[in-house]
Amino acid sequence: MKQKSLIVFVFSMLTSIPVSAMNYGYVHLTELQPTPQDALWSRIKQVPPAYPVEMAMKGVVGCGVFKISLDKDGKAESIDLLTSVPAAVEFKSAKKELKKWKWHNTTGKPDAPEQKTLRLDYCMGGSTEAEAIQRCELQAKAECN
Repeated sequence: MKQKSLIVFVFSMLTSIPVSAMNYGYVHLTELQPTPQDALWSRIKQVPPAYPVEMAMKGVVGCGVFKISLDKDGKAESIDLLTSVPAAVEFKSAKKELKKWKWHNTTGKPDAPEQKTLRLDYCMGGSTEAEAIQRCELQAKAECN
């Protein structure tokens, strides 16, 4: 009985809270060097990276340019943040996610180490996902330093 009363109380509290406008977030990936056409290694899953939860909770938007060193087997040996807006401390979770990415050679050339430079733009705003994507594409054209 206590459990049922608690559920009713929580439900009534949630339904009495006004719903605020949805604020969408999006992450735009730009492969700077080498270009996707010239790259030896490609990501296995070609989906946008996730918006880091702690950045989204704080409403942090910005960009980060990362250098990824892949070994001859396509595994990330190191990931370095080259430039960012805001400070680098916000991008720790992004580096962790980049480390998890899986790469494969789709060129037919022999496997070899490769250096990649990627830019991630983290954007929030808009009442639809399409608006957030559009804002992010504009932001990706601005300097990230």
